[in-house]
Amino acid sequence: MTRCYDSRVKSPAAALIFIFFSYLAWSQEPARKPVEEVVAVVDRTALLRSDVDLAAILSLIDRPADASDADYRSALLDARIRLEVQFRDLEASGVLYRLDLDVSEVRRGLLDAAGAAESVRAELEAAGLADADIDEVALRVCAVNAFAEQRLRPRISVSMQEIETAYRELVVELESHGEEAPALSAVHEQLHRLISERKLNDEIERWVDRALDEREVTRFAP
Repeated sequence: MTRCYDSRVKSPAAALIFIFFSYLAWSQEPARKPVEEVVAVVDRTALLRSDVDLAAILSLIDRPADASDADYRSALLDARIRLEVQFRDLEASGVLYRLDLDVSEVRRGLLDAAGAAESVRAELEAAGLADADIDEVALRVCAVNAFAEQRLRPRISVSMQEIETAYRELVVELESHGEEAPALSAVHEQLHRLISERKLNDEIERWVDRALDEREVTRFAP
């Protein structure tokens, strides 16, 4: 009977030596970390699954009481994409560099809303995240808020006619529930603020719609 031998292994002893050194070489290789999953791309900026994890840790958006885990993560990804689109638009236009930013204050606000520092630290570590990742989100939130307050809000004006219209709607709503409406003077300031905030939100949505039209966004997974 003809037997074919592998010419690289001449004897059992040689085979053991070969296996030993092969194992030694493998054990000395640097540990390979798994590549993170890309869940979306805004222009050339990749958003990773850990970006969604961080959005959850920081409670970037409120979670509805009836939302499933999958639905909430999907909403978090949408919010993170929106934030990136807004930030990239400010960066590309150069407006970002003309805003007064207080990133430290926004960072503190995010962490305060997230809960106890020890808990947040543990969640960051479990997700493979660091303080620098929080800084990145804080910068984006700070820039978006600053743009809304410093550039969009000054464009808004509220007329007396708009306040009176809102007051009449309030009167109808209260009377339909059998409640007495307060005097206009008593709710003038609240109505002014309500209309102003509504207009600001409309301005923000128009900005986001335009920014989305000008950016290439690909969404892969929640």
